[in-house]
Amino acid sequence: MSETFTSVYSLPDQADSPPLLDLLNEAFEGAADYAAAQIGSDDTQEVYLCFLKSLCSSQKLEYLLSMDGQADVSARLDRFIGTHLAEGTFTRCQQAICAGSAIVCKGSSSSGLILNLSESQNRAVGSPVTENVLQGPMNAFNESLDVNTALIRQQIRSSQLKLWETMIGEESLTRVAIFSYSGSVDVRLLSQLKEELKGLKTDSLLDTGQLQRLLFKGKWRMPLFPMAVSTERPDRVASNLLSGKAAVMVDGSPFALILPSVYTDFWHSPEDQYVNPYVAYFLLVLRFLAMFINLFLPGMYVALTSVNVDVNRMEISLAAAASREGVPYPVFVETLLMLIMMDFIIEAGIRLPKTISSTVTMVGGVVLGQAIIQAHIVSNLLVIVVAATAITNFLVIDYQMGLIQRILKYFIMAGAAVAGVLGIVFCLSCLIIYLSCLETFGVPYLTSLWSPTKRSGESDGDR
Repeated sequence: MSETFTSVYSLPDQADSPPLLDLLNEAFEGAADYAAAQIGSDDTQEVYLCFLKSLCSSQKLEYLLSMDGQADVSARLDRFIGTHLAEGTFTRCQQAICAGSAIVCKGSSSSGLILNLSESQNRAVGSPVTENVLQGPMNAFNESLDVNTALIRQQIRSSQLKLWETMIGEESLTRVAIFSYSGSVDVRLLSQLKEELKGLKTDSLLDTGQLQRLLFKGKWRMPLFPMAVSTERPDRVASNLLSGKAAVMVDGSPFALILPSVYTDFWHSPEDQYVNPYVAYFLLVLRFLAMFINLFLPGMYVALTSVNVDVNRMEISLAAAASREGVPYPVFVETLLMLIMMDFIIEAGIRLPKTISSTVTMVGGVVLGQAIIQAHIVSNLLVIVVAATAITNFLVIDYQMGLIQRILKYFIMAGAAVAGVLGIVFCLSCLIIYLSCLETFGVPYLTSLWSPTKRSGESDGDR
């Protein structure tokens, strides 16, 4: 019989400390899934196993609870496969139970033995939900940090792939991990990121989106633009690790944060490295063209039809005036009305169940749009402008960046209504100045798209 297993009989009994069993029963009072089962006894008192039935593996518990009541406790522990025992007092034991472990203790002992009997409840590894895969690996992260670690290690089979863990959240005690590739990552970046995570104070941490807000909350306040790429694709994380970046993952979240991230990172798709380079650059040009159309097309419509009318050719001005014949609202008001209505339709399509979201989109986009035109509330030309704006917004690779664009176009349109084309130029200048002031872990946010970076899999000695 192992000496470790026999230590259950030597757990200390301290007269000045309340029994651990009583403290645990009091702490978990009212929890229907908590159990304190007697699993044996020695010459003087009973031995108990305390656990949460919802978190512990039923198969592992069977080794300890399904045997004859007269069997020796040590024999049961010897029979349990994969047992890892550690001694702990009340605070540590309470946290261990909440994490899925079980506590073995005597009725009067002040400490107990912690058994790892946890069984994680997770989805199976599936395909990405928020990032459509056209070409490349089809697996995606899930809510288990251990599973996600395995997916990354399957992409990078090297001892230089490093993993650093910490706990964040005074109540949730959430595991947070930093992945890095020691042959590429900047040591200063890694050190700064670890210090930032150690300094975070919060009651609970549930998702990487919440972590991103906490990380960038102090510097000037939460930036308007996303400061880290969020992805659920292991191949995207592996590629960025090899290029010298770090990835942060939270246990319970299927998304990874890639740091540092600059503005152009949000416009690259993982498929870009799987297709012909000329095709990749063509698609990249399309995305940036779509960005400019999405941001500035509504503002240009307002500017050229209400403020800078003399800039247009006579034919264009006459066509725009004819399309607005009978419209009772100013150009700015009708454009604002249509953009808000389009955002309503987009949000409805996202939030509603998939079985009816397509119907709502059809009714809102076709039926409602046609009715608005026939009622002469908006012009035909504006419907084309709003449709083009909505379509180009969906070309954004990153969802968070797409949300920011939906907000910015309203400010640019307001500037166009006040000063026309000059107002658009002013808004663009303010936007560029703001972006140039942003940094993500010491890296300028407007780092050039063609800045030199280490290619995936390339070592310093190969260059």
